Parts: sequence; C-alpha cells; structure tokens
Amino acid sequence: MATGDTVLSDDSLIRRPEGLGIALTVPWYRSLWLSSVSGIAVSVEGREIPSDDLRVELGERTYRVDELREQWDVLWFIQDRLVVVVPLDEPPAEGQEVDVEVTVDLRLPYMQIAPTTYVTNHASNRRSLVAHGGPR
Repeated sequence: MATGDTVLSDDSLIRRPEGLGIALTVPWYRSLWLSSVSGIAVSVEGREIPSDDLRVELGERTYRVDELREQWDVLWFIQDRLVVVVPLDEPPAEGQEVDVEVTVDLRLPYMQIAPTTYVTNHASNRRSLVAHGGPR
C-alpha cells in the first residue's frame, strides 16, 4: 500500500506563468479512476489555497477539483503525473525553495464497505521543494 510520502517527489514543483504546477504521483499501489479523487488540498508557504482556485491537469485535459468525481472514464495511471495548477500573484524564481503541502483523498472503488461507502486513503505530504522549469 502506498502512503502520503509518495505524493511529492524532488521534481514535483514546476514554475508556471499563473504560479505553480505541482506534479503528483498516485498515492496508491495501482492505477485508479480519476473519479476516485474525492479531494485535493494545497498549501504554499503555509497559506491554504482555496480548492475552487485549483485546476488539475492530466494529459491534455484540465479539470476543476470538484469535476474529478465525474471522471469515471479517465484513468490516473500509476506512471502518470497529475499536475495541480496553483495560482499565485508571483511565481517563484527558478531555484527558489518553496514549502508545499498537498493532501489527496481517494475513494477506493474496489473496496466497498457498505452501500455507497468505500475505504478512503488520505495521503498528505509536506516538503520544501525547489522550483524548476520556466513558466509555460
């Protein structure tokens, strides 16, 4: 079973024109439907970012966090990175260290414990990461 410390990696923080992109790995041992994501929370430098301000990119598609539970036909493969786009007034400089905390809540669709109730995985990871890549 995967744990929260698998959500972020050393290269997760990407500079973007609108702020940051945070590349996440599936915090589980197998691929899951994107509809399994019941929530994503992000804090940058101790400031919680409102969920409504976040956007999520997988491949060529972009979603709001509240749209993820409707994506029952889209797989988040274990080798794919889900990018959470975080708006900031000013993107960090190349090489700047940024304190980031991300929490991903998953409903595990194959582990039903009661009608419409599933085992959940609450994966949280906080790290100081170096911003890399130029704004795209």
